Order: sequence, then structure tokens, then C-alpha cells
Amino acid sequence: MSFASNTLRPFNAVISRLESLDFIAPLAIRLYLAPIFISAGWNKVTGFDDIVQWFGNSDWGLGLPMPMLMAVLVILAELVGGIALLLGLGTRFVSFSLIITMLVAMFSVHWVNGWYAITPTNPDTSLSSLMNMFGFWGSEASLENTNEAALRLDKAREILQTHGNYDWLTETGNFVILNNGIEFAATYTVMLLVTLFYGAGRYVSIDYWLNPSASKRQYHYKA
Repeated sequence: MSFASNTLRPFNAVISRLESLDFIAPLAIRLYLAPIFISAGWNKVTGFDDIVQWFGNSDWGLGLPMPMLMAVLVILAELVGGIALLLGLGTRFVSFSLIITMLVAMFSVHWVNGWYAITPTNPDTSLSSLMNMFGFWGSEASLENTNEAALRLDKAREILQTHGNYDWLTETGNFVILNNGIEFAATYTVMLLVTLFYGAGRYVSIDYWLNPSASKRQYHYKA
């Protein structure tokens, strides 16, 4: 046995023991994502007419064909899919449906706004500063947007501090400038890839109890 193997043996033993708790990771992802999709789906249900108009209008909306059908499909994916994700029911199918939904949202709604969901207003701490050092496409424009956003946010704060009750206005959170980029949708997609490939996890999911063998893993570590 090599020196490296001997050195890593205690660590491998700990990892082998931890694998018995591997159901925690997909469970945590499901518990994190389910409320997000349920809330998004329910908001579309309560504002169904507005969503249909936004989907179908080519002047100020997305200009999608069959907007009512599209709205229903998105609601099914988000609301019903979110509930199924919470229960761990049909997890791989639901994850695939939600990934498609996120990809459509990224490319049809958020792509033109770049990466950030919230516009950075400090170029010194913006990832775009680092990216710009290496000449990444779009990083310079992002930094320019950061500087312009900072000026506008400072002006808005000045107006509100002068003419409004600023402490009350910011009591539940600070003001930001929404960029509406792909950041959140991309993050959710990455998380959904885990549940797509690994399922809902053992024990705390309906999928597991319907088909326990599908969630079994083989452990090859030998002490």
C-alpha cells in the first residue's frame, strides 16, 4: 500500500461513514428549491391574466405563441413541480421539467441583462473587475453599468434621505437596483441537475419508498 493510501486512509474511513448520510444533500436541495417554485407558480396563478398578456404581447412582453398554453405549462412546472419536489415524488421528471423552464426563462427573459440578478454598485468588489483583468467578454460593459448604477442609487438615497423617512423606508431592507440577469435561474438549474442525476435521496422521499432499490448505492471502501 502506497504512502498516499496510508495517509488518506483515516480520511477515506470518515468519508465512507458519511456516505450513509448522503440523503441529506438532495433533501436540502429539495427543501430549498420547493418553496421558490411553489411561490413562483402561485404568483402566476393569482395573476394569470397578466401573465398570459405578458407571454403573448410582442411589444412589451415575450411575444410567445399560444400564451395561455405556455402560462399553464409554466404553472404546472413550477407550482405542481414544486410540490412534487418537496414530497420527493417523480423527482427526476420534475427536475427535468424545471430545468427546461429555467433555460427558457434564462434565454427568453434574462439573457439580455447579463449575469447579475442585483446590479453590483461597487466596482471594487464586483466579479466583473477580476474578469475584466483577463479580458472576458462583457466585463467592461458590466463595470460601466456598475458605475452608472452606483451614481443613480446614491442619488436616489440622497433624495429619499432629504424628502422621505429614510429609516422607515429601509427598515426591512436596503434599496438595490434590479438587473434581472440569469444568476438566480442559472443557480437553480445547477441545483436541479443534482436531483435530476441523483434523485430525491433515500428515506425522506416518496420516490425512495416506491422504489428503494433505485436509491441504493454501492460502497466500495474497505477498512
